[in-house]
Amino acid sequence: MRRAWAGERSELDPGTASANRCYVARVSPLCFVTGATGFVGRHLLPVLAREYRLRVLVRPGRTIADGIDCEPVEGHLEDRDALRRGVAGATVVVHLAALVSFRREDRALMQRINVDATATLAALAREAEVRRLLHVSTISAIACRDRPEVVDETAPYNYGRLRIGYCDTKHAAERAVLAEVDRGLDAVIVNPPSMFGAGDPRKGGDDSLLGAVRNGRLAFAPPGGLNVANVADVCDGMLAALLRGRSGERYILGGENLTGRALVDRIAEIFGVDAPRRTLPGWLVRCAAAALGALERVRGSRPPVTSDILRLAPRFHWFSSAKAERELGYRCGPVDAGIRDAAADLEKNPD
Repeated sequence: MRRAWAGERSELDPGTASANRCYVARVSPLCFVTGATGFVGRHLLPVLAREYRLRVLVRPGRTIADGIDCEPVEGHLEDRDALRRGVAGATVVVHLAALVSFRREDRALMQRINVDATATLAALAREAEVRRLLHVSTISAIACRDRPEVVDETAPYNYGRLRIGYCDTKHAAERAVLAEVDRGLDAVIVNPPSMFGAGDPRKGGDDSLLGAVRNGRLAFAPPGGLNVANVADVCDGMLAALLRGRSGERYILGGENLTGRALVDRIAEIFGVDAPRRTLPGWLVRCAAAALGALERVRGSRPPVTSDILRLAPRFHWFSSAKAERELGYRCGPVDAGIRDAAADLEKNPD
């Protein structure tokens, strides 16, 4: 049975009075969503629609995917009035939007978008007395290791030593949400990993891992290790956290822990191409990160390969989802299904 949230309304049908019967029309609770037009958002909206009416923050000129019935609120994350309109009358809020960048030049902008705007939204949600806020963070706001070790939600944050703006601002955003929890907001945090699925523009071009493997442009497999998941499984976990998570808690919604070598082999097998035979040594990547960092201070960052990316690459970002499995009933299958969906999408839309 679906959990009932405050804000649901029941109405009597007056046309049934003569039959001495009445019918109750259930109106689903309202969910305000940020980040709805992004890769994860397009997968998450149909999942949320199982339980909620949807109101979404939409930047000017952007549209919602066909087939999704939503009430649009035009604006952006730094638009306090738009956020206030979004939370007004909402039962729950899902905060998915963030700026994902690994350019040092974007750090100040990420502070405004990822931290300050999150703090504003959480405060407005508390003032509007929403029933719950789900903050979508990242595993990169938890911890990494230099060796193949698995960590969970209790690991102390240690990305700060790497000076990665995205990691630091997403961690600070979690602290901003928890500060509002201390003031009375009911909020839950989820930490997803890198996700694969159809419709991700970041994973399709020649400068992406998928595109590079598909087109034979990857000479070496990356070192280190990643946690990777099918976006469809993670979106189901987000709904479970919204419905069943404990306030003030964070939940890792992870997938498989793979070495860079194993992930490249999986992708190559799905595309039916040869994988690179060699793996870059971690020490060499660390040296390249230092050299590129010095060069970026002169010429600026030039994605997709930046010093931030190279500092992350040799590390192990391996995580346990045991808490989410235990408390939320979270289940995540192999990442292969998400890679196949992304691969099929890339074949249909090669440009």
